[in-house]
Amino acid sequence: TEPSPPRWTSASSVVVLDGTSLLPRQCVALIAYGLGNAPQISWLFASYESTASWSTILARIPSPRFVVCDGQKGLLSALKRHWPHAIVQRCLIHVVRQSCAWITQHPQTKAGQELLALVHALLGVRTRRQKRRWLHRFRNWRRRWEQFLNARTRHPFDARRWWYTHRKLRRVRTLIERSLSHLFTFVRHPEVPRTSNHVEGGINARLHELFRAH
Repeated sequence: TEPSPPRWTSASSVVVLDGTSLLPRQCVALIAYGLGNAPQISWLFASYESTASWSTILARIPSPRFVVCDGQKGLLSALKRHWPHAIVQRCLIHVVRQSCAWITQHPQTKAGQELLALVHALLGVRTRRQKRRWLHRFRNWRRRWEQFLNARTRHPFDARRWWYTHRKLRRVRTLIERSLSHLFTFVRHPEVPRTSNHVEGGINARLHELFRAH
């Protein structure tokens, strides 16, 4: 039987949450890392990331003031249930990585090229002024290319069937729009990291090394 994740002895002001796949569709490691003078860690091995699996960890940890995470749906649902008052910082690296995967590093359209530049510029935001500038640029881009992004392609043999011509650009736009309320928490609260690298680049990387060695 999988042991329960360890309880924490005290609350951390910032908790970084991240899941990493060890065996695709078979096993993921869910990690909670509390930052501070006395870092704390909790973990759970599960078949996949879900509201239930994340709830198992969150229920055993005192609610922090801030949470840094990648915005996975099951995790966000568990946060609303167990830590409803925690302020979320969406990991910028995850947003940039997913956006670049969808639009690639060499988009063929002007709209895609401008959006890629906006995505890359996310990592340069540090101050409130830079945040305001970035939001202004994104809103202008969204307004300028709205008609372009609404273009549809008809099925060549069935006029009733269609799809959006620029689906991947629309995906990136939706990803950013849904993340906006959580993208820039670190600007107002500098003590909050803007990425989940404390877990992903440290703990998760070592987990994969050990798993491969085993």
